[in-house]
Amino acid sequence: MASHPMRLMWSLHDSLLVTMNEATIEKAVETYRRTHRSMPDAIVRAPGRVNLIGEHIDYNGGSVLPIAIDHATIVAAGRSDADGRSVDVNALDVGRRNVIEDLLAHRPRGHDSEEGHLDYIIGPLKILLEKGIDPRPMNCTISSDIPIGAGLSSSAALEVGMLLAARTLVGRSADPKTLAEEAMESEHRFAGTPCGIMDMFVSAAAESGHACLIDCIRRTCRQITLPDSDRLRIVITDTGVRHALADGAYADRRHACETSARLLGVGSLSEVTRSEFDEGALPKDIRSRARHVITEIDRVDRFVEALEAEDLALAGKILGESHRSLRDDYEVSCPELDMMVEVADSLVDVGVYGSRMTGGGFGGCVVSLCDPNAVEPLRSALSSAYQSRYGRPPSIFETDAGPGAARLD
Repeated sequence: MASHPMRLMWSLHDSLLVTMNEATIEKAVETYRRTHRSMPDAIVRAPGRVNLIGEHIDYNGGSVLPIAIDHATIVAAGRSDADGRSVDVNALDVGRRNVIEDLLAHRPRGHDSEEGHLDYIIGPLKILLEKGIDPRPMNCTISSDIPIGAGLSSSAALEVGMLLAARTLVGRSADPKTLAEEAMESEHRFAGTPCGIMDMFVSAAAESGHACLIDCIRRTCRQITLPDSDRLRIVITDTGVRHALADGAYADRRHACETSARLLGVGSLSEVTRSEFDEGALPKDIRSRARHVITEIDRVDRFVEALEAEDLALAGKILGESHRSLRDDYEVSCPELDMMVEVADSLVDVGVYGSRMTGGGFGGCVVSLCDPNAVEPLRSALSSAYQSRYGRPPSIFETDAGPGAARLD
């Protein structure tokens, strides 16, 4: 095994998962082996996600429809021979290795810190410690091919991956809902982002070929079958513009929604009908935020119906409605995102069904649904327009609706 550790390991688990992230897996496992002179006891994969529709409604009690993407975070973990209760963390994508001697004394570092990534690594472990689940002493090496800050949930994938790896080391399995709830609690308490459960739930619960219809109040997930890849391709275009959701804009919008719900006499905006909203008196500065949420909840239902009827033209039209609402009412878009959606919308005649910004906003990505024959025209048009306007090409990739978090070894 020492001479060809990866070759033997790959014969033991799902070859599809390995193929999708081969270089990332090899980077994590080989670095772990060189660093600790042994193979990891557990190798787990947790995917990023793209939300097809239902933006900024997970924390408002609505239903959302994300898929797991091909890009993922890999955690190679093992029990350490070191004395004490240390955690050795080697985060390859940020080029930092830290040894945390006292996990309980560790405090959040914050997004502006060079060690801000530790909030997403140590936070999940502290959540488990509070449940009496202790994998220490522990070594872990982490590698990811999810673009950071692109709205593809790199942080949720890292949190879910750490939880699954740590639980695997001590033989304490958990269902996807539990993993998602633990990851969300970690993000709230240690990363400082008051997010909903969507990102973590889809990373933990996704199934190949399906979108996850997640009810964020009941915390349930229904798998929605997507059209076959010979009819529908999902294209993600990354602007390269990066955001930090903890900078206040995300929290401000969440506060506006909570205030709107309170003024309308409900627990969350998901309880408000369109007629009740139209009749309700809300201050102008928060009314548009509430309008986005209420109309987006309706769009999710219509979008699912369109998918189930395989009416891709209607599904694409609903995506466009979502983008305009995010741009005008929720005000989380940016010029780069708007330009990309405009270019994509000009290609409806060649089979681009629809596009919208996806993720928290203020940068990040556009998701497009298109006919397979429209992928290359879309790629060419977006690359040319973005290069001409901003002097650099965007990153464009196709993705399948992939599986959720899993142990690989």
